[in-house]
Amino acid sequence: MHQRVMRSRLRALGLIGLAVAAALVLGACGSSSSSESSATKAAAKSCKKTTTIRLGVSPFQDTLLTKVPQQLGWYARACLDVKFVNVSWGSMMSAMASGSLDASVYNTTGVIQTAAKDPELTYLYPWDIFDQGSAIMARPSAHLKTFAQFKAQGMSDADARKATLTQLKGKNVVTTLGTDVGANLTMALRSVGMTASDLKITNLDYDPGLAAFLRGTGDAYLGGIPQRTRLEKEKYDTLLAGADFTAPPLNGYVTTRSFYDKNQDAMLNLQRVTFMAIRYTQAHTDAVGRFVTDDLNKDTAAGMTVADFRGFFQHLEHYPLNAGEVQKMILDPSGVGYWKNIWDKDNAYFTDVTHQLKAKVPYSKFLGDEFQKAYVQKFGLKETGWWQPTGSL
Repeated sequence: MHQRVMRSRLRALGLIGLAVAAALVLGACGSSSSSESSATKAAAKSCKKTTTIRLGVSPFQDTLLTKVPQQLGWYARACLDVKFVNVSWGSMMSAMASGSLDASVYNTTGVIQTAAKDPELTYLYPWDIFDQGSAIMARPSAHLKTFAQFKAQGMSDADARKATLTQLKGKNVVTTLGTDVGANLTMALRSVGMTASDLKITNLDYDPGLAAFLRGTGDAYLGGIPQRTRLEKEKYDTLLAGADFTAPPLNGYVTTRSFYDKNQDAMLNLQRVTFMAIRYTQAHTDAVGRFVTDDLNKDTAAGMTVADFRGFFQHLEHYPLNAGEVQKMILDPSGVGYWKNIWDKDNAYFTDVTHQLKAKVPYSKFLGDEFQKAYVQKFGLKETGWWQPTGSL
């Protein structure tokens, strides 16, 4: 059932075989960062123990925020050697299962889908609510009405949403099945009495799908923010987005139970500098935006600009600034991204719709409350500011 307080994006899912590990490409690592200064090296030398974390990231504007602390020297000061591993979003859980990664930036959906195959995998802690990011885009020549146009005719939100989705019957929609966006589309259709079989689906990965859509394939397209950004610049229509589409995924850190148990202090420090990066981005949005978009545009066809970055950060998706905000926004039942609602939605998709799971994944696979208790005890609820950078973006 559609929930107005929730938003959208799940993203790619699915184990596609452990052979993906061989295709991983190591990115910039702490010991080889071009911005590493003498102060950063001195900070690293002062550590009694430095913990190495092989962290999986994908070319999206949110996951790449984790590279900011590397550039500014904060991982070294936190006694961390973070080695970034670039993995396509759809292959991330395979990489985790293969042992090629210690942790990754991902969402609850991936953990739920793979729980039966990888009981060690756990969702550690959320720090990004993708509440307004996902959108169904349409080419103007398809003559599809937008949610806003139906609303302008005097329809209620519920009726306008249903009208927007039901007009897709028989239309060709380009999207990526077996991923979160495919799940979002499926659940949205289900909420208005339709199924994916009511549409013609062109199933392609994110960027190939975007390229095909730009060449003329399909009537509508559903992908991620980089692809949406490109289509908005090309003056395609936004049919349905954000709260009017489906519930939001929660992005954050995924790891294994054993790695967390052995390296709790290191993971607490990783989250601490992640909060610093979020606060630093809020104060230096353009500088971080240049760094992130330069990195992102190397691997996607988005052509994202600093202005685009500014438009999504704390607008299309929201980042808690400290543990106190995570508590209010995600861990408390009244929060806009309350994790149990999202967990229940993910469970429903895999048990009731796709039947990939025989039983629902228990809440115990979400360590957010446990991690929060340890974090608050060590660092408190109301952290502000950041360490003095010893490097630059």
